[in-house]
Amino acid sequence: MTATPRTALVVGAAGGICAELSRALARRGDRLVLLDSDGAALKELAGEVAELTQVRTLNVDITDVRSTEEQLATLSAGWAPQILVNGVGGDTRVAPVTDLDEAFLTESLARNVVPVLTAIRLCVPAMRRAGYGRVVNFSSAGGRTYSHFSNAAYVAAKAAVVGLTKQVAYELAPFRVTVNAVAHGPIATERIATAWERRPAAEREQVLSKIPVGRLGTVAEAVGSVLYLCSEEAGYTTGTVIDVNGGLLI
Repeated sequence: MTATPRTALVVGAAGGICAELSRALARRGDRLVLLDSDGAALKELAGEVAELTQVRTLNVDITDVRSTEEQLATLSAGWAPQILVNGVGGDTRVAPVTDLDEAFLTESLARNVVPVLTAIRLCVPAMRRAGYGRVVNFSSAGGRTYSHFSNAAYVAAKAAVVGLTKQVAYELAPFRVTVNAVAHGPIATERIATAWERRPAAEREQVLSKIPVGRLGTVAEAVGSVLYLCSEEAGYTTGTVIDVNGGLLI
């Protein structure tokens, strides 16, 4: 989809949807900067995609703001990302609101919202100067409705990602930098699949009854919309949220 190879920074690259996205970006010729706190998984993925494209790795926990600043500062002008995918976050702890407290919410915001802002503020200045950029943030179907797999703090955090996306899209549109979000429904990543198998059969049937296609999505199916938003063809698409949820009504 992209005529000109770009440099893409994938935050949370080493697992799930982002790992598969990294492979897809490599196949179309984009250079990759892979950022993740899991050094072993990061090394394995980098070795795989290095057969297809140039790749650099940043083994850092993006919730550590100072370390992230230092790591991203090592990227020379030639490696300044023109594509940014914020895929870090998540929470599979199922808990009613009566079991939550303020610390729980603070933790969820720190894991799911703050890293998005950190990566954007560090990468966007170069995009503005270049007059080109693609930013894709991972929200969630939970942030658009509710979650069967998590809790109210997580839902609030992912809803905040949507608001952040829309505001930043408005601010950056004059600079040809697009900013969008993808709200995935239940996707059978390793983490979700493990949590899914722990659920009683009756609960699984109840969840599936609310998804018109009647199943969880695959990781490969989750990548397509993200890949499009990373492409040159998405230049008129900004401030949007793409729902990838098997037809779940919003």
